[in-house]
Amino acid sequence: MSIGFVFFDIGGTLGERNPATGQLIPFASTPGLLTATRDLLGVRLGLITTLGPLTNAQGWSLLTQAGLTQFFDPAGLISEHDVNGEGKPRPAIYKFAAHAVGIPVDRCLYIGENLIEVVGATVAGMRALLKPCPPGRELPA
Repeated sequence: MSIGFVFFDIGGTLGERNPATGQLIPFASTPGLLTATRDLLGVRLGLITTLGPLTNAQGWSLLTQAGLTQFFDPAGLISEHDVNGEGKPRPAIYKFAAHAVGIPVDRCLYIGENLIEVVGATVAGMRALLKPCPPGRELPA
């Protein structure tokens, strides 16, 4: 069965938030990764992320400031706020995300850097890939 939609995590997968400014700083590889995923697979892209105190609109604003919104389907920005706080790795968020974009969960792919979240997607019936973080991410600045 082919993949119909690809969801990414944001923090640690596509970039990191600058602790001083709060802005999302994409990894250098992010635009190429998103372009290749969208164009080679011919699918829409979205996000399953944890926003904490930020609203979904504020999360979208972070992506706008980072120059990444061009890659994503606005209906595909899903956070714990959409599922009554049932965030990753709970299966509800992955199932909700698939439903929100109108694609069966087993035809969706989740890509993230956190193994527990990748396992959560798999438990929900979504395909999942663990994306290695850029080298040095875990080292203090």
